[in-house]
Amino acid sequence: MKAAFHNLLIVEDNPFIGRNIFDAAKQIDSIRDICLTKSLHEAISIFNKTNFDVIILDLKLPDGNGIELLRMLQKDKKDTKVFVFSISTELRKTCFKYGAFAFFDKAKDFDELIEAIKIA
Repeated sequence: MKAAFHNLLIVEDNPFIGRNIFDAAKQIDSIRDICLTKSLHEAISIFNKTNFDVIILDLKLPDGNGIELLRMLQKDKKDTKVFVFSISTELRKTCFKYGAFAFFDKAKDFDELIEAIKIA
């Protein structure tokens, strides 16, 4: 059986963290295309032009909160797996309410996030 290929959108305003996720995702065979964006509005604009199977989403962005993107995806009934990667663990329940597939604590769950991308 042939492996499914996925498009990945990374929404992360910290350049170091964004680059680490990008570099790790490049090593995953099932990832076809990767896009890295640093703001909510840029992510929404890119998402409206391209279908992404998986999104890595930071919550605290310079121009808004990632929950806005979760709400948009839920409203539009998009079939996209969203992995929230944030230090805002107090928002975990809210993220799941708006359709997040998983929540990873940025302070300690990097390896778990990458593993989740591999099996997405």
